[in-house]
Amino acid sequence: MMSEAVFIDTLAGRARLARTNRRTLAISVLPDGSLELVAPLDTSEAEILRRVEKRNLWITKQRRRFSEWEAEKTPRRYVTGATHRYLGRQYRLRIQVGAATGLVLRGGFLDITVRSRADEEVKRVLEEWYRRRAAMQFQKRLERWKEWCSHRGLPIPTLRVRIMAKRWGSARPDGTILLNPELVRAASTCIDYVIAHEVCHLKYPNHGPRFRNLLQSLCPDHAKLKARLEQMD
Repeated sequence: MMSEAVFIDTLAGRARLARTNRRTLAISVLPDGSLELVAPLDTSEAEILRRVEKRNLWITKQRRRFSEWEAEKTPRRYVTGATHRYLGRQYRLRIQVGAATGLVLRGGFLDITVRSRADEEVKRVLEEWYRRRAAMQFQKRLERWKEWCSHRGLPIPTLRVRIMAKRWGSARPDGTILLNPELVRAASTCIDYVIAHEVCHLKYPNHGPRFRNLLQSLCPDHAKLKARLEQMD
């Protein structure tokens, strides 16, 4: 059983707190720097705050690490010859001006037609294409999990594609799996890892031992795939 999440103020900042019948407090720092807590049902808020304060140095280090990864990313370019990823492969942009905007994947190129060569216009058309492709790729992969969830009495996962600043995905108790359209730039194995990770959260909302054991059984290479995602430009 999991209670409705609430937000509390801690020494490490505002945190999202959920309660379950787990035995220990789980503290997670997300890539966007936000803090998530999953606590036992009978643990007082004062005790939760005390334990967060005790882990404050670790929380600070995690946030710094995520911030450094973000700073190292190379800004994307939206000119002919610039490279962009799709399903882990690099493709070069070929831009032409025309009345009807659109994008076609052709060989090793992303052939894009725009009304002007302005970066904003190229970026808009490209991101619309990524979003459509993301919905198609994610839905196809999520379908594989519906029977698995049904057999275990878990909510049947449904997809929502949503831009998130520093997260690849998240899961809601009702079975909604939110995935960042940027994830479609990654290799298919990385996409499958993120989906497996979020599906595991339908059973275990925290990152405790049971969650980790389940993820390990479903995706043995999860640590390697996570590292690959973190290094993606």
